[in-house]
Amino acid sequence: MRHIPLTIAVLTAFALPAAAQRDPITSGLEVRSFAGAYFPTGNQRDDFKPASTVGVQLAQEVTDHFHVLGSVGWTHGHNKFAAFNDDVTYVWNYDVGVEANALHWINDTWLFRPLVGVGFGGRTYDYQATNVGSSSCTVAYGNAGTEFQRGVVALRLDARDYVTCFKSPVTARKSTRNDMSLTFGLVYHIR
Repeated sequence: MRHIPLTIAVLTAFALPAAAQRDPITSGLEVRSFAGAYFPTGNQRDDFKPASTVGVQLAQEVTDHFHVLGSVGWTHGHNKFAAFNDDVTYVWNYDVGVEANALHWINDTWLFRPLVGVGFGGRTYDYQATNVGSSSCTVAYGNAGTEFQRGVVALRLDARDYVTCFKSPVTARKSTRNDMSLTFGLVYHIR
């Protein structure tokens, strides 16, 4: 946690020389980190509690308005299954997607980039309770958010709405579930 202010300061220092350029960065690789909150909704709320989530994304900026990306996220979740001797459940998301964004210069140095996206992939529930195995299933998502970019660094806010299949570790019954995540992150544009 102590390294976060230092990391922000270093990334900002790298961004300052490029900040005077008013042309958006095109056709570049982006490394995105994120942290935030996971919110189960609907039936998922009956089995899981809200939790913290972190992850990383790699994105390729194909044009000023279009990205392809891959994400890996980890949630330190807690389940509500009374029969389990441990309620900790690590939830792993791994997916690929696309994003479209608009561009709006706020001033000569800050670029506002509202965005929307969709994607699909998988999810693994890794239950830490004794004698309970992990299970994996497919997931699809839609997201909306924004970036505030200055040079090669951007601050990112993102909301994702997930639809996933779910296999109950108690009854083995499969169902379709829904949950959301709200995250904040840093983006570094590699030229």
